[in-house]
Amino acid sequence: MHNTATPQITPIRKTTTPRNAPPVSQELADLARLSVKDVSALVRLSEQTIRDRMKAGKFPPPDFRDGPKCVRWSAGTVRRWLESTSTTSAK
Repeated sequence: MHNTATPQITPIRKTTTPRNAPPVSQELADLARLSVKDVSALVRLSEQTIRDRMKAGKFPPPDFRDGPKCVRWSAGTVRRWLESTSTTSAK
């Protein structure tokens, strides 16, 4: 005998952040490690331009070395650089 009952399908719930979860602090966000590709997208400069500006001392050196050719910047370093090079002034 075959079971002809329709199987119950449980709907998938969206995962959300709990209401009582603490917000991510700026200090924690600043610790994120960014690759040259990530930095390039954030500052809207090519990867080569970033490397050239580092050599010229116009861009901060990487904060981390994850290997001989793998460098990373902390998000805070990039944020501070962007703030220091901003041409708009808050009024």
